[in-house]
Amino acid sequence: MGKYKNIQEDIENITNKEVVKQFHLSGMGMILFVAGILMALGAMLFDDPNSSMSTFLYTTSGCLLIAGLIKLLVSRSCYFFRPTKSRIKELTLYFDVHESINLQTCMEMKRFDELSKLKRVKDAGVKIEAMLAGDQKFAAIQISEYIPYSYEAVTPVLCYYGEDARNLVNYING
Repeated sequence: MGKYKNIQEDIENITNKEVVKQFHLSGMGMILFVAGILMALGAMLFDDPNSSMSTFLYTTSGCLLIAGLIKLLVSRSCYFFRPTKSRIKELTLYFDVHESINLQTCMEMKRFDELSKLKRVKDAGVKIEAMLAGDQKFAAIQISEYIPYSYEAVTPVLCYYGEDARNLVNYING
């Protein structure tokens, strides 16, 4: 068993930059941050020392600023298939530990119709990590086996395009 990088680490290099990872700022994070700043500015307008309104506004603005900052700092990223600008979804399937060789053979020989005959099990010894384009023109998979305490990749990342990708997506989803 050779050591392979996992699919998330290696997908951009394997596909010659056809698959790219993009980061998006959270709109809600921006709104919370701006609302916090506006509330803090509003609190500065109250000069009455007997009013609790300025304390309320400062407290609320502090909470909004912190919530907005956390929302902005937690990056949201997703993969896209560059030629068709299609978003890629990630999927994990689990199979019985005894199906490892059959699974590898199916994927290497592109016999996706045999996938429906293999025994699927929840959180078992063999898993397929798949990245599937929304338009079904690209699919990438990697098979991993459970070696005590973690999953270890037993195949390189296999990429499929066009009709092969469409067939794979149909059998994985079906």
